[in-house]
Amino acid sequence: MRLVERDEQLRAAAAYLVDAAAGHGRLVYVGGEAGVGKTSFVETVAAQAHAVVATGWCDGSATPPPLGPLTDMLPDLPEGLWPAGASRSEVFARLLSALRAPVDGAPYLLLVEDAHWADEATLDLVRHLARRIHACRALVMVTYRPEDTIDGDGLRVLLGDTASAAGTRRIDLSPLTAEGVAALAAEHGTTGREAAELHAVTGGNAFFVTEALATRDALPRTVRDAVLARVARLDEDGRRALEVVALAGSRVEAALVGRLLRGGLSALDVPLARGLLRRSGDDVLFRHELARLAVLDEVPPGRAVHLHRCLLEALTARDVDPARLAHHAEAAGDGPAVLEHARAAGAGASALGAHREAVRQYERAVQHAHDLPVGEQARLLWDLGYEYYLTNRIEESLDAVATARGLWDSLGDTVRVGDAWRCGSRLHWFAGRTDEARRCADTAVELLEGTASPEQAMALSNRAGLSMLATQLAPTREWGARTLAVLDSLPEGTAQDARVHALNNLGTIEVTAGDLAEGTRMLEQSLAGARAADLQEHAARAYCNLISTAVAQRRHSDAFRWLDEGLSYCMDRDLDAWTTYLLALRSRLHLDRGSWTEARADAVEVLRGGTSAVGSLEPLLVLAQLDVRSGTGSPDEAFARALEMAESMGEAQRVGPTAAARCEAAWIHGDDEGIAAVTARAWPHVEAVDCPWHRGQVATWLPPDVDAGLPLSAPYALEREGRWEEAAALWVSLGSPFEQALALARSGRVDLITEAVRLFARQGATAAAARARTSLQALGAPVPRTTRASRHPHGLTPREQQVHELVARGMSDAAIAEELVISRRTAEHHVAAVLGKLGVSRRQLTGADRG
Repeated sequence: MRLVERDEQLRAAAAYLVDAAAGHGRLVYVGGEAGVGKTSFVETVAAQAHAVVATGWCDGSATPPPLGPLTDMLPDLPEGLWPAGASRSEVFARLLSALRAPVDGAPYLLLVEDAHWADEATLDLVRHLARRIHACRALVMVTYRPEDTIDGDGLRVLLGDTASAAGTRRIDLSPLTAEGVAALAAEHGTTGREAAELHAVTGGNAFFVTEALATRDALPRTVRDAVLARVARLDEDGRRALEVVALAGSRVEAALVGRLLRGGLSALDVPLARGLLRRSGDDVLFRHELARLAVLDEVPPGRAVHLHRCLLEALTARDVDPARLAHHAEAAGDGPAVLEHARAAGAGASALGAHREAVRQYERAVQHAHDLPVGEQARLLWDLGYEYYLTNRIEESLDAVATARGLWDSLGDTVRVGDAWRCGSRLHWFAGRTDEARRCADTAVELLEGTASPEQAMALSNRAGLSMLATQLAPTREWGARTLAVLDSLPEGTAQDARVHALNNLGTIEVTAGDLAEGTRMLEQSLAGARAADLQEHAARAYCNLISTAVAQRRHSDAFRWLDEGLSYCMDRDLDAWTTYLLALRSRLHLDRGSWTEARADAVEVLRGGTSAVGSLEPLLVLAQLDVRSGTGSPDEAFARALEMAESMGEAQRVGPTAAARCEAAWIHGDDEGIAAVTARAWPHVEAVDCPWHRGQVATWLPPDVDAGLPLSAPYALEREGRWEEAAALWVSLGSPFEQALALARSGRVDLITEAVRLFARQGATAAAARARTSLQALGAPVPRTTRASRHPHGLTPREQQVHELVARGMSDAAIAEELVISRRTAEHHVAAVLGKLGVSRRQLTGADRG
């Protein structure tokens, strides 16, 4: 049946394909309710395209195999794209390379169907492509049902994450209008009155309309009735064929169906001829998933079990994906087969980064693990616990690891028990329970003492890590030295993960305490070792610590350099948890540098996408400080959440920034008692730590009669001594304009406070400027008037005006990044925003364009 009311969308898709052919690739999300015609639409686009077409389907009938759509596409993609044993990142890189340089010159058109059922690895692949598609000769179309996405699920997060990507577009397919339904109905000889009734009953859903028209009977009230009315006209062989196809999943090999049917492949002829089924290569599938579900509901339970057993036997002989086998084994009630195939499917999903699918498979296996030997039960629970951890289900991870630990304890396996305590320590830290994390860490160290094992080395390094996170120099060095001593006693090359972990801890604490050269050397050594051994999580951790220490110490150039490299590394490998953490650090960096629009954008993106308790603290504080400084919002909720997290962890790196932000807010509100209360509560947490920056940001707000004790970082030391003008000058050299103005505003000198008013106003810190004016009034001094900054005619922010001028001078993104001391990705974001506001699609800006 022909498409109606889709001309505009087809023209848009054709234009995107023209862009792709010119090397400006696009990724298009095609959204619409079930039955609206998404598949018909993309198939029409493919039929009209001069392109290499490859289609992949996401399977909603079972726990999907990782990267199932890519597997479907492989026959139409270059050979060798997914060699045996290749890692996920290598496969992604090979695919991207193919899309950038098509062999025969024609662009690629990749169709990913039903992304609302996509496995995690497939969503990561789409995210990977969305961020890079603009440089490819490919159009990727991803269909999905908006009604089947919910807040927080993988697809909803993906849609948000990629909404602003350069090559991302959307096409929404609406139900047919009454006129559209009438046009289709007229082809079947239906009267105008009947067509109006048809539209009213179906709501313009294209699938419902076509099914209703196909019955040639009185109008069915539901699509289920429409589908089953057509099924009832088949002979028994045809009905049995539909049952097998429905139970097999979203699509199934025709030859496999033929083996299970009395009439062989010929039993498929009538369902295919009548449009209930359709062919796709060597496979058969229902014309629509709604039809499959209608048939599936009618299969008697006993026959369903029998057919699942037949499918399991036939598929086992074909050596298919274990996820598929696990589904049929479970439906067939075959516990041992479920255990075998679900464990294999879980391991495969984990290797491909589809960790939510791995959880489902391991959970499925655990339900049938009661007959396994105790040690194997423990290993299965351990694997499940690790997947829970990777998917941020920390409490469930703790439960699984604790159960595994108990089983290993019953076997007297001290090494595994100790390692489980070490793992529990890490999990409790992620949950914000620092005291419990230390207790578990100490238990692990005690149990593993003298084992001279990789597990002992990691337990010692974990203890060093907790001391580093608590900003304690001497204990970190001590635990780190013990770790390296154990590692040196092991065969060369053993436990490389523990070695890079230990170097990371040691390097971070040295930088934090003030030895920048030695600390950076060890951190870079840790990073190099992690990258060489492809220890991606450890490499990401090294980037995070290189960046977090640079941000805390206002070493902005170093922070941007490592951010650019670290974000590229994590994004290329879809290490989204680490990418989110780096974005949180970038949000703080932008705030410190006075780039408030960028700071807010990063903070909102992090919190919108969801992150751990540890990762959410920084963006909460950034948003609260922006609201306080500008006087545009209430920070109370954000401060309350940040304070709860900071105090539950008790670490100076959390308590110090939280206290400093709250003191700043109290100063702006003229609340001296509030400042005293905050510092009295926070100072005991930071007083003795080995970080002059964390101490300084609280000490600067202490009453004059309190002894600050240990050394403070230079600008805070000057503030503490009342040398406000010198402190302000140092803040200028550190690229921190708000802190410059704040130092002047707290000086008590009329001339300095007057300058602070102007500086605050220039930054848009309206509330802070008002507080400074109040100080001048209290001193009996004249209050300077400030003028509202003139608005750019195209709405460009001050930073965007800078970028606009550099673009107009013909500078590249890389040159703009270097000129403004920002990352290249940030420069690209600014350039895209400028072009969008100016309403141009090309980088060439004429003199008339210049604002």
